[in-house]
Amino acid sequence: MLQLNLQALQKATPFQNNSGQMPPPSQYAGPFFQLNHAWPTSPPSKMTNAPWQVAIGNKPITVANAATYTAAVKKAVTENGRSLIMNYDQWDAAKAGWYNEPWLGSLREPIHGAYTAGQFGPGIFPNTGLDATFRTTVVTYYDERAAYSLNKVWGKTAMTPTISTDAFQFDEGSIIVKAAIFYSTDPKKETNWWTAMQGAQPWRLFTPVAQQQDNPQPSPQLWTGYVAQFDIIVKDSQSAPQTGWVFTTLVYDSSAPGDVWDKMVPLGAQWGNDPQAGGNPALMTENWINPQAPTYSTQTLGWGGRLSGPNDGATNPIAVNGKTFDNAPNSSCMSCHSTSQWDPKQNKMVTFLLPSYPPQPGERAPFEECGNDGKPAPGGNYICSPAPGSAEWMKWFQNRLGTVPMDAGSIATDFDEVFSFKSLPLWYAATATNQQNAPVMLMRPSMATPFNQYTGAPLPKPDVSK
Repeated sequence: MLQLNLQALQKATPFQNNSGQMPPPSQYAGPFFQLNHAWPTSPPSKMTNAPWQVAIGNKPITVANAATYTAAVKKAVTENGRSLIMNYDQWDAAKAGWYNEPWLGSLREPIHGAYTAGQFGPGIFPNTGLDATFRTTVVTYYDERAAYSLNKVWGKTAMTPTISTDAFQFDEGSIIVKAAIFYSTDPKKETNWWTAMQGAQPWRLFTPVAQQQDNPQPSPQLWTGYVAQFDIIVKDSQSAPQTGWVFTTLVYDSSAPGDVWDKMVPLGAQWGNDPQAGGNPALMTENWINPQAPTYSTQTLGWGGRLSGPNDGATNPIAVNGKTFDNAPNSSCMSCHSTSQWDPKQNKMVTFLLPSYPPQPGERAPFEECGNDGKPAPGGNYICSPAPGSAEWMKWFQNRLGTVPMDAGSIATDFDEVFSFKSLPLWYAATATNQQNAPVMLMRPSMATPFNQYTGAPLPKPDVSK
């Protein structure tokens, strides 16, 4: 996995557009990512009768009406979403009214502003025509309503964030979107490495390509990726009173009619953690999976079939009671984001994104590591995990509002993991005078276990499907 060293991190500035690695003009003459941090400074007007609320009769979202809700949410972002994905040479985030978070420039490639997320292989997507290991990158945008919260937290300079419950809260109707781009790590297979991506929108990236085990620090190069996933989350306490948010995921479906944007079809929606259901999909009332979603997109659903897209890292290597599982469903969109919190005294998230135990002294990961024998072992390749469905495990699958932290002493960041897992750790690493530990997604390549920079988990073995 691609990593940055702590020295580069400490030199980061809040509004830099990229890592500083640029393609030669002789190779690329197109547009580059421009960070839009001109966040609104005045609160938005109160939103009522939002189109997605009207679509379901201004009633709560349910499994029965979730498809209608998701379609209305997609329609609400269609103009900007289609422009961003299909017409990037004309894309202007400022004119579109979409904004970005600060402090991620040291992670961003220069063309789309995308930063590395996960890495997956054919064993995780069996019988889908995948014949290469691929890496994923993501770029996030906040609409005008959501961006007001960026201003509340970061202010004009982004140097002294306001860390308070009120500052982190998003206004009703806020929309946050995230595009995920998949690209092959096989130098001989830049294109046509997955039949599921036939006809998908190609994006040029300036990024390292060679597999990590072959070269831990490859130089970036121009390479083609495909826009494969598009997440849209909405602050909507009327429709989802238990959490205040509805998460929706679109995935590319080559068999769908229309243009590339039309082919981004719903994988599903989630508006709660279904604590009463445990791992039983039949008992879930806060999760909807599109029965017509393409096969590949359903192979990485989370625990009990909860919503999680191919990019999202909800299946991971875990060890439970001395046994190891290489591709175990242990998360979901909402359970992961429900860990969004920041401890202002320790300047970190005190609970990891995925079910786990706290790290032992000397461990470099934010969870206890287990070895191949399923027992605790610093440097191990597995997350030491509570048993699925146990009381310890269910800590990650409770319904809470975005004002309520998972842990006492922390400040909830209203389900925004970019705040708690990305921009705040990057801000602290760049500005704190006493640096002891780099954020997990910035661990150096010399470390034995490569980490998913999106979830912080050890990378699953690409050739393992069990």
